[in-house]
Amino acid sequence: MLLPFIILLLSILFYVFAPERYSYEYCMVMFVIYVISSIWTIKKVTNDGNYFSFHTLFLISFLFVNFIYPTLIFPVDPEYFTVFKRSFNYDIITKCTALALMGSSSYQFGVFMSYRPHKNVKSVAFTDHRRLDGLVLYLVPFLIVLFLLVLLFGGVGMLKGQFGSTDSIPSGLLILFQVTIGTAVMLSIYNHRDLSSVFRLFRRINPVLLIILFLFVLLFVYVGDRGPVIQIALISIGFYGLFIKPIKLGSLLAIVVAGMLVLTFLSYARSREGSAEGGLISRGASNMEVGSFVDLGMDLIINNRNLYVGYEYANSNGFAYGKGMFHYVFAPFPFVPSLLTKFLFDSTPGDLTSARIITDDAEASYGLGSNMIADLYMQFGVLGVISFMFLLGFVVQRLLHKIDKNSVMSVIAYGFLIAYSIYVTRTSVLDPIRFICWGIAIYIIFAEFSRKPKQGKA
Repeated sequence: MLLPFIILLLSILFYVFAPERYSYEYCMVMFVIYVISSIWTIKKVTNDGNYFSFHTLFLISFLFVNFIYPTLIFPVDPEYFTVFKRSFNYDIITKCTALALMGSSSYQFGVFMSYRPHKNVKSVAFTDHRRLDGLVLYLVPFLIVLFLLVLLFGGVGMLKGQFGSTDSIPSGLLILFQVTIGTAVMLSIYNHRDLSSVFRLFRRINPVLLIILFLFVLLFVYVGDRGPVIQIALISIGFYGLFIKPIKLGSLLAIVVAGMLVLTFLSYARSREGSAEGGLISRGASNMEVGSFVDLGMDLIINNRNLYVGYEYANSNGFAYGKGMFHYVFAPFPFVPSLLTKFLFDSTPGDLTSARIITDDAEASYGLGSNMIADLYMQFGVLGVISFMFLLGFVVQRLLHKIDKNSVMSVIAYGFLIAYSIYVTRTSVLDPIRFICWGIAIYIIFAEFSRKPKQGKA
């Protein structure tokens, strides 16, 4: 408890005394502090041998989003990635890196404020197999209907593998499908945590669910839409490590490297010309260029510019005091965010986000995305960064303890946080709220459908 608090205080001092110019030495010291503190945190909270956790994935992603560019790329080639050719103030790189260190230290302090050594979930008494099996059985027909609707809206372009064809699918429908299949996978793995291998798990999971899952992954990879596939992959691997067999450090590193290779390949394979260019595999093989290891983390690293731009924008235009995060709180309720933002701010939810502001500020023709730390700073300044990052670490660790006590709702909430563990560092900390709330709602509704009538007394 003392060490995370000391590191937090140290990071605050680093921010306060950060020079108003780029300093390689200053950034490198903060980089080393971040890496050492993150490794220590992961080792300390991983007492069940499973390293494939939200903490690990989040801290790795955070490293690429906020620390690789100022230490390993900027000193060599400031414009290595195309997005950095867009103008931004080099002098604030050091200050912003210190802000990111302060945010990560707050997150780790929150983890330890909530930390209690927890037992292996396999040892937790659980006798509700039949009820959850029945719940998944009810979910499968609903999934089939949703999948057919997704195919209907995706149309011929989706079947031809055209990148962008999923844009025609209503966002609410696609999210409902993702949430439903994610919840079904979570409950299926959680329900069979008495097993010890992936092969036994496959034999016990509903076969129709496995077929839908396979087709879902195949189709979305085919069209180059990586987001939904990444989320279901993180849920599946994360829950396998948590409930079936711990994923050791060596296996984690192999999965991370393999995942980065696959995602980079898909990034180069995406094309709106579809199969006319030879299909997914040939497009990726012909377009992919990897000159160094940092190329594999491109999709994360390019969001570092958003930290610099967002920080300077907030200092010049003032803080938004929650306007840009307002709609996330009400996102679980259809149409409510749009109605409220129109009524209160005479705007749309999208126009208030940090991602839109950063994109418009650069006059870019495509979305530049955001950055978790920039988003918090643009809303509430330094206090927002410290408090929200602390709460994130605290909540995630508390959910892990709730899972030990057979809380299915905590299982679902943690599952969707794992699904966002890599992506959330480049968006808003509140972005997973809709997935979590819809997942819990689906569980509650279908639990009622699958509940057997109580037997009368003899």
